[in-house]
Amino acid sequence: MHNNFGNLLRRKNDLAGAEAAFRRALSLNRDYPDAYYNLGVTLQDQHRDDEALAALRRAVALRPAYPDALAQLGALLIEKKESTEALTRLDAALRANARHFGAHYYRGRALTELERYDDAIGALRQAAALRPDSYEAYFALGNTLVRAHREDEALDAYRHVVDLAPEFLQAHYQHNLVAWTMGRTDLAYVSYARARDLVGEKPDLLLAEASLRLRLKDTAAAEDLARRASKAAPERRDIVNLLAQTLTAQQRYEESISLLETAIRAEPEQVLHHRELGIAYLQSRQPGAARRVLEDALRHAPSDQLILAHLALAYRESGDSRFHELVDIEKHVSVYEVPPPDGLGDTEAFNRVFCEELQRLHTRRVEPFDQTLRGGTQTPGHLFASNIPAIALFRERIADVVAEYIRGLPDNAAHPFLRRKTGDFIFSGSWSCRLRSNGFHTNHVHPEGWISSAYYVSVPDAVAGADQQGWLKFGESNLDLGEQDHPVRKVKPAVGKLVLFPSYYWHGTVPFVDDGVRLTVAFDVAPRA
Repeated sequence: MHNNFGNLLRRKNDLAGAEAAFRRALSLNRDYPDAYYNLGVTLQDQHRDDEALAALRRAVALRPAYPDALAQLGALLIEKKESTEALTRLDAALRANARHFGAHYYRGRALTELERYDDAIGALRQAAALRPDSYEAYFALGNTLVRAHREDEALDAYRHVVDLAPEFLQAHYQHNLVAWTMGRTDLAYVSYARARDLVGEKPDLLLAEASLRLRLKDTAAAEDLARRASKAAPERRDIVNLLAQTLTAQQRYEESISLLETAIRAEPEQVLHHRELGIAYLQSRQPGAARRVLEDALRHAPSDQLILAHLALAYRESGDSRFHELVDIEKHVSVYEVPPPDGLGDTEAFNRVFCEELQRLHTRRVEPFDQTLRGGTQTPGHLFASNIPAIALFRERIADVVAEYIRGLPDNAAHPFLRRKTGDFIFSGSWSCRLRSNGFHTNHVHPEGWISSAYYVSVPDAVAGADQQGWLKFGESNLDLGEQDHPVRKVKPAVGKLVLFPSYYWHGTVPFVDDGVRLTVAFDVAPRA
C-alpha cells in the first residue's frame, strides 16, 4: 500500500511525499525490491544520484533479473561516466527481457560513450523499432551517427525527430549544425519551416530560428522572427532580449537599450539582460554606462566569463585603472614547451603521429556556425573523451602542465580570476581546429572556461615570416571599439607549444596564406566544484 501510494505521489510530482512513502514501505519490508527501485528513481528525480545508485543496486541485488531496475541503474551509471559497468547491467536487463525499450536505448548510449559506434547504432535502431514514436531514440541515434562520422544518416535521424516532436529544439539545432558543417546550405532553416507546418508559429520555435539567423548575420530575418515571437508571447523577456540583440547588431542602439532596460525592470535578477545592455552601451560608445551595468551583473554572476570580458573593455575604454588589475596579459598568459609522452619519440615525431590521428577526426567540410574559426573545420564533441591512445596520452601530459600553471598563480581571493584557484580541476571542453589558407579565428572569449588554451600540433611555414601570419593575438575584442581596441601581445605558434590564459581574455588569430595546415588542440579548464 505504501509503495503504491508513493507511485501516485510521484506521478503528482510530490517527490518528498513519494520518498517518504517508499521509505515507509521499506521500513515494513527491508527486502522489497520494487520499493528500492521506486525510491531510486525518485531520488534520481531529485538529483540525489549517489543515493539513487545505492537504492537501485539494492533492488537488483534482491532481484537479479529485474529489467526495469537494471535499465535505470545502467542509465545512472552512464551519467556518472561508468559506461563499462552500465553496459554489463544493460546486457543483464536484456537477458531478462529482450524487448525492453529502456535497456536497448541506454545500451546504445553506453556503447556510444565506449566508442563502439556500430554496436551503438544497432542498439538504438532496435530501441526505435520497439517504440517508433520515441523521438528520444531517434535523437540519440542521430548523435551517435554524428560521432561515427555518418553525417548524412544523422541528418535523416534528426529530420525524423522533427516530424515526431516538432518543438524539440535540440533536434533543430543539431540538424542545422551538421548540415552547415557538411556544406549543405540548401538545408538551412528547413527544419523550422517543417515544424511550423506541423504545429504553427510557436514562440520557442521562432526564437530558436531567430537566434540561429542572428548568429549567421541574417539580422533582418532574425529581427522579424523575434518580433513574431514577441507578438505571440509578449510576456517573454527572453524574446525581448534576443530582439534587442538583433537591433544592437544593426547599430540601432537606442531601440536596443530601451528594450533591455524594460527587460531589466521586469526581471532585475536576470544576468543576461544586464550583460546584453552592457554590450549595447559599449558598442554605442558609452563605456561609463556599460561599466555600471556590467559591475551590477558581476555581483550576481561573479564567474561569468562574458561579463568579465566586456567589463574589462568598459574599464579600458573609460580609462579606469581597474582594467590593469583585471587583465594582465604579460603575467597570466603563459607559454610552455610540452614534452611528448614517454616512449613516443621527440616532440616532432610525436606530433606527426598526433597530427595523423587528429586529421582522421576532421570529417566536416566547413566550420561550425557556433564557433569562432573561419576557413577550417573543428572536431565535434569532447576530444579528451576519446579512447584514441595518442589523445589519452596527450591529455595526461597536458594535465600536468595545467597543474603547474595553476600552482604558479598567486593567491588572491578578491580577484575574479585568481579567486577560483584550485588544484582540483576538470577539462570542461576540448576540441581540435584545422585552419586552411586564409583561415583564422575571430576575436573571442571562452564562456565555459576558467583557463583556456591553444596547443600546436602542426603549423604552416608562413608563421615564420615577419608579418606574423597565423600568430595568436591577445587584447583585441570583436566589437571594433576604436584605437584602443588592438592586440597588445602576439604569440608565435610552434609544434609542441602550449599557451594557457584566463578564459575571459580576448584573443584571436592572424590569417595566414600557405598550403600548409594549422592544426591545434584547444581545451577549457574549470574548477571541479
